[in-house]
Amino acid sequence: MRQLAFILIFSLSAFVTSGQNNTNSPYSVFGIGELEYSGGGRNMGMGGSGIALRSEISLNGTNPASLTAIPQQSLATDLGINFKYTNLKNQYKSANVLNGNISWATLAFPINRMFAASISLNPKSSVGYTIYSTKNLEGTDVSYPVTYKGEGGLSEASVSLGASITKKFSIGLRSSVIWGKLIKTTDETPTGSSITRVDDTHYSGIYFKPGFQYQTKLNNNTIFTIGGIAEFSSYLNGTSDLTISSGSESVVSKTKEVSQIKLPFKAGTGMTLEFKNKYILTLDYNRSDWRDADINFNTKKLAVNNSYHMGLEIAPKYDPQRLGQATRYRIGVLYQTGYLSIYGTQISNYAATCGISLPIRKDRNSINLSLEAGRQGSLRNQLVRETYLKMNLSFNFWERWFTPRKYD
Repeated sequence: MRQLAFILIFSLSAFVTSGQNNTNSPYSVFGIGELEYSGGGRNMGMGGSGIALRSEISLNGTNPASLTAIPQQSLATDLGINFKYTNLKNQYKSANVLNGNISWATLAFPINRMFAASISLNPKSSVGYTIYSTKNLEGTDVSYPVTYKGEGGLSEASVSLGASITKKFSIGLRSSVIWGKLIKTTDETPTGSSITRVDDTHYSGIYFKPGFQYQTKLNNNTIFTIGGIAEFSSYLNGTSDLTISSGSESVVSKTKEVSQIKLPFKAGTGMTLEFKNKYILTLDYNRSDWRDADINFNTKKLAVNNSYHMGLEIAPKYDPQRLGQATRYRIGVLYQTGYLSIYGTQISNYAATCGISLPIRKDRNSINLSLEAGRQGSLRNQLVRETYLKMNLSFNFWERWFTPRKYD
């Protein structure tokens, strides 16, 4: 128990003190930045699917209803970290970048035979870009350099509750607080002296995510599960600190309220087929209409994001005495149309994933390793194409609690 508490405290501290530098995508200049995934290590190896996924040996952050699968008298933690290598390319040049950050930190436990709960921390979005451009002096053909930089992102702290209505049907609700800051810096040198404008905007708000899962046996060898989730539209309030300086001298410094950010409504559904406790097939579909959002810039750049996820897990006959029969293997694919439309081109993303789950000891503790290889963006219309390889490493720790000790 002490070991588990130490791991949890370290995980949460590492997340809180770590930076949001998890991207170098030029597309993070738009909206709230690059959206982050925090479903869990098992899900990432299966193409990010998991709306209908239930398990007694791994946590699933995709659907709060899945909490009811946690065995009684269990205390589970899940810590995920990721590393991302990206090649950025346009019509003129290319560059390679490497990023990494905490993906999530989750603690989950059953309350009684009907209810289970979890608390978690994870990034919601990341901003990180540097764009070099030029401007013309007004009334002349003389140009001067301009640099646009962005950093920061939004974080999310959540409390989730799952309830078993019947043996087959479960519901759940995730309540989240979102906060963070987006820092945008513009450096100009129109007449030889540098002028710097820094917009440091802080956002905060809440949102709710309900979900359900229904599981039934089709026959002695096959279990079918269907699930659904929704994320209600929410508003983020913002306050901006504006600083304009010339050289080392501050010219303007003021604080003001900015327009609210409205996040869109999102809905998703999924299904899972489990055959002979060895093969698990998952299919998910999500839809969010960002055209209804309000993010302080041209709404024509926002689009409907449709995402499709499919995964397969293969689990040999479980025998904790043999590593090969305690190891689980995963593959998956995903496709997202993207929520941005730039110059009439929607910034889509597609990827293939694979993963493996390795037991740490002769119990449910495990290490999940997944790889995601994908591509986002386009070379058309002077856009940027991103080709990336992402590695996620997550640690699942389980302990028994409230178990009475026996004495001889």
